[in-house]
Amino acid sequence: MKRLLVALCIASTLTACSVNINKSKPQPQQSTSSGQQQTSGSFLKSINLASGATVVVEEGRLEPRSIGSVTVKLYRDLNVGDFAGGVSFTRDGTILKAVLIENGSDKQKLSITTVTAGSGNYQASQLICIKGDSIPLC
Repeated sequence: MKRLLVALCIASTLTACSVNINKSKPQPQQSTSSGQQQTSGSFLKSINLASGATVVVEEGRLEPRSIGSVTVKLYRDLNVGDFAGGVSFTRDGTILKAVLIENGSDKQKLSITTVTAGSGNYQASQLICIKGDSIPLC
């Protein structure tokens, strides 16, 4: 009887260990040195401007990846949260890249490229003109 009880205890302990070993680990947040992050499949990137300001580009967090909005926020100083302005626009697809195509001390131009979902993989670009604290679509 004692052997049976010991065998049951050992079997239940080993079973519990095997369940814990096979648990999937949560995926860590990935980021690159350019400030781009992929969190839960959404696009998020910060870009430092020659003027000292920072632009943050992101897809809507609770939206589907294939359609939704893009938000571009301008911060005089991102470290203290000195928000200057922002702009949002619709997107059909996911953000492929966001790059500065002009980075002067008084005027900057940002290009945001999206790619549609599905077999077409059509790309579209939207330009954002930044001058001082103004951040309109070009």
